[in-house]
Amino acid sequence: MIDLKILGKYLGNVVNIEKIENKDGKYYAYAKISPFYPDWKGGQLGDRGFINGAKVLSVKETEEWVIHEIDKPIELGIYEVQIDEKRRKDIAQQHTGQHILSAAFIHVAEIETVGFHMGEEYSTIDLDIPYIEPDVLNEVEELSNQIIQSNIQIEEIITDVNGANTYPLRKKLSDKIKEEVRLIKIGDFDISACGGFHTDYTGEVGLIKIIDTEKVKGNLTRVYAVSGMRALKYFQKYNSVLKDLSKLLTSSIDELNLRTQKLLNQVREQALTLSKLSEEYAKILATNLQKEGLIYLEGYYEVGNFLWKILDLSNAIFVYFDGEKYIIASKKHNVKDVIKALVENYGGKGGGKEDFGNYMNNKKLSVDDFEKILED
Repeated sequence: MIDLKILGKYLGNVVNIEKIENKDGKYYAYAKISPFYPDWKGGQLGDRGFINGAKVLSVKETEEWVIHEIDKPIELGIYEVQIDEKRRKDIAQQHTGQHILSAAFIHVAEIETVGFHMGEEYSTIDLDIPYIEPDVLNEVEELSNQIIQSNIQIEEIITDVNGANTYPLRKKLSDKIKEEVRLIKIGDFDISACGGFHTDYTGEVGLIKIIDTEKVKGNLTRVYAVSGMRALKYFQKYNSVLKDLSKLLTSSIDELNLRTQKLLNQVREQALTLSKLSEEYAKILATNLQKEGLIYLEGYYEVGNFLWKILDLSNAIFVYFDGEKYIIASKKHNVKDVIKALVENYGGKGGGKEDFGNYMNNKKLSVDDFEKILED
């Protein structure tokens, strides 16, 4: 919630910097009031722009100060600021979109919003329900976009607590609020208390798209959504991905699911066949390998993985290189100690148990390198 005094701060584009602070190479400009909207107030993103040529990186508000993190020091004084209006418009689209979406969940299924967060890429709302049917999500999305297409005027109402409580608020006011209240009214569709940025008409939101959901905090569902230009960019991105996949898989977009499922089934079948062949080949190799000392081989990983389980390693150590990592197994030597020695002498990283482990190094080691470790 934001009161009238705070709202008045954002009407002008002038700031009086009364204190400059340097903390660990970061610069902070302090003002009593500021046209820059603070980060995360009411769950929304803060303003960006410039103060006397210094770029504003973040904005924080305390009871006494508005603190602007800037990219270089400036002198104390009064400055005209430049606000990033494109960012403000984006914030207004996301915030208005959230109001519409939250109200749509009430209208469609009596599901209440209990949390809201606006990020740089998407916004989230937390709903007081552990699971939402896909049909409900679709209906909510459709209703939200119908409200946008209706281009309803969005009214700002300034009143007090008693006046606010005469309206059918989507969410009750907190008992902590004693000052004047700002209400955002979207026709007969929604009215709620809010101090953030909003568009003048619902049509300015452009589009709302729900992009994902997940269960959080046990009994809540988090809904991810984008509005306005973010929604357009979302569709552009995924349209490009789908077109590329369509070309790669030589399939129409409508048939991508079937084509992908068919390919996945083929891959699973081939992987199973390859695994069986690797096991048979490992058995054949094992019959011709020595029974003691260092056994060093190179080849396909799964062959090595079968081999170390088949071989009698009571008097031997098995080292198998698949081009990226080494499989090391032995019942004679402590493999953990061997890997530790490899890391100490040649770098790289690895780990495992007393009888088995993996070791990786950016450079390929020779058989002599392993012999040296064993001698030591």
